[in-house]
Amino acid sequence: MLKLGPMTTAIRIQKKSSSGVDGEGFPIEVWEDLIDEDLFCEWRNKFGAEVYKNLAQQVKQPASLRMWFMPGIDSTCRVIRLEDNAVFEVASPDNVMNRNQQLELEVKRYVKG
Repeated sequence: MLKLGPMTTAIRIQKKSSSGVDGEGFPIEVWEDLIDEDLFCEWRNKFGAEVYKNLAQQVKQPASLRMWFMPGIDSTCRVIRLEDNAVFEVASPDNVMNRNQQLELEVKRYVKG
């Protein structure tokens, strides 16, 4: 079994519940929390060559999160980091060793540029 580091970062995980357009034709998305409480994870920012590769794709702040396993998390979810309300897209969730004990998420934050 792999050990988790200090899980000190509070997050919320959300899933899109609906989408459409408003009265003026602008797209709207409605997101709902997967569970109604804060989760804590080990947050590890990416660094080095990986960051430069992601900058070419307008990705800001790529990171890896480790947390206890929770069913229902997939690449259609998003992560809200509660300390600054930053929104991250889940790029690839990994059920570590398929044991349903730990989950590792690769997340990315996109910026307009």
